[in-house]
Amino acid sequence: MKNFLIKKIAIILLAAAAAIGSWYVFYWSKTPAYAAGEIQQALKKKDLQLFKERVDLEKVYSAAVDDTASYLASDGKPDHALAASVLKMLKKQAVDELIRQTELKFQGQGDTGSSGKAGKIMSASLGSAALSMTDMLDIKEEGPKAIANVRIHDKKLDRDFIWQVQLEKDVNGNWTATRILNLKDYLKEREEPVK
Repeated sequence: MKNFLIKKIAIILLAAAAAIGSWYVFYWSKTPAYAAGEIQQALKKKDLQLFKERVDLEKVYSAAVDDTASYLASDGKPDHALAASVLKMLKKQAVDELIRQTELKFQGQGDTGSSGKAGKIMSASLGSAALSMTDMLDIKEEGPKAIANVRIHDKKLDRDFIWQVQLEKDVNGNWTATRILNLKDYLKEREEPVK
């Protein structure tokens, strides 16, 4: 009787462990909060592969180039209008350069200097070499999309900014970052201390 009771308790404990494991695999690992945590871990551990799994670099940088060009074109400065035109013409090269710079940063090579006019415009506008993520504030799931509020520190300006990062499900049902929703606001805020 005692052995039977021990076996029954062991079976119940194994079933509970299996249920918790299933919950982790089938629910928790498919949430935007889990994805945001993995992005944070990838940055801390300099794990480029994990970062690329959770951040669609092509989509994020493509949207960033579009938003930067739009912002530069609308601020009324003639040199910015020219820079916006260059960015639009060289969008593919700018996206490729931003991806290359990201890969170099993860490999510990830091900013090796952006090559090409489009890369230099993006680096100057975004301040990318001086940016670091300091905190994931909150995440709100809204149907097929989620928004993560992320605190970014700009070392050059010694200021914090909040980025609203959009996450979407990829073809495998995993959440990935796809866009910085308030990038134009960030670009405007970056210019304020300079004025």
